[in-house]
This record gives sequence, structure tokens and C-alpha cells, in this order.
Amino acid sequence: MSQTASATTSIPPAGTRVRVTQYVRVGHRRWLTRVEGTVTATGYRPVGGMEMGGKAAASHQPTVRLALDDGCVTDVAVDEHTRIETLAEHA
Repeated sequence: MSQTASATTSIPPAGTRVRVTQYVRVGHRRWLTRVEGTVTATGYRPVGGMEMGGKAAASHQPTVRLALDDGCVTDVAVDEHTRIETLAEHA
């Protein structure tokens, strides 16, 4: 089962094993990034910073926190182009 997550679609709940696929654009290049792990938390992070004035207080982006198989933890910012696939439990 796979789904595309955006600010209006639900991100799988904590405890769900997922694969997150995104494309990152840098100049004219487009790189595929992919990470697999178990969802430990979801939330919203402020967008912008002090240099952008009060924008960070009003603009937020959905995020998902993943526990990776090697013990690392990573936060992934989710947008309308992010693909989140639900995976079977890790053996």
C-alpha cells in the first residue's frame, strides 16, 4: 500500500514502517532521495527564521520523524511531492 502525503493527507501513525521518497532539485539537477524507517513522531516545524521576520510564527511544514535500522533518527519535511509507502514490519 502506498500513499502520497501532503499537508492535507494523513501521515502514517507512530510505529508504522515506511519508505519515504523525494526528489531534491539543485540548479538543473534532480536527485532521488529515499529513506526507510519506523515512524516515531509526526508534527509541524516552523518555516523560515529570524531573518524572515515573523513568518516562522505563521508558516509550518509537516514533518515525520523516523527511527532508522542503524539506530539513527531523522526528520523528513513532507510536501505535496513526497511519496510515503507503508512497508511490512522489519524482520
